[in-house]
Amino acid sequence: MRIFLDIAWTILGLIRYASLAVALAGVAVFGWHFVGINGRAAKAGSGDIPVESWRGPGAVTGIKLVALGFAMLAALLLLSALLPPRL
Repeated sequence: MRIFLDIAWTILGLIRYASLAVALAGVAVFGWHFVGINGRAAKAGSGDIPVESWRGPGAVTGIKLVALGFAMLAALLLLSALLPPRL
């Protein structure tokens, strides 16, 4: 039983760092597309923020990655509450 708990807690630790990496990747993807689209609009002389910068496929992918990272973290917190503490 002790080995199972050690493996489970190790996997939960890996999921914690993976959720952070996924959320940061989502922020990076969203920012890359948002800044890129706004930069192209500024070069064209348009002063407004295009709708594609918020609702385009790249921005939506970034937001989904951020949500996945937070969902992974929420699942981790639930699982860690159910597991007994390390011995």
